[in-house]
Amino acid sequence: MATIQRTVSPGDSLCDPIPETVAAAQKAALDQVLGHLTATGINAQLIRRVAVQCATSPAPSAQSLWYPPQLVIYADKGRQIARISVGPRSGSYLVELVDDRPDRAGRVEVVRGTEAKRVAWLISRAAA
Repeated sequence: MATIQRTVSPGDSLCDPIPETVAAAQKAALDQVLGHLTATGINAQLIRRVAVQCATSPAPSAQSLWYPPQLVIYADKGRQIARISVGPRSGSYLVELVDDRPDRAGRVEVVRGTEAKRVAWLISRAAA
């Protein structure tokens, strides 16, 4: 059963950068959801952002880090209806459903990482 919370979603928020291997695992989980959404004709975009940190002391070095990937889902006219990310430790999906009515806040649901199809179902219900 998914946990439901009411919250206001403040647009794209960048979390702390994560190692490339963790970002790749999260991307793979989001790709599963993207496959389900594409099959049902829902418009979604997978967003990945790189964060490079360089150090000059004691010796020059650079480490490739990534911001956690997000899957952004749009309605037919380009209105954002949801944003999905993956929890760094739990691997659960964090589904933020956007409600753009002024008197209502969006809804956040946490879905187990093994239930990509349920995430797609939540999105298709929100898109209807």
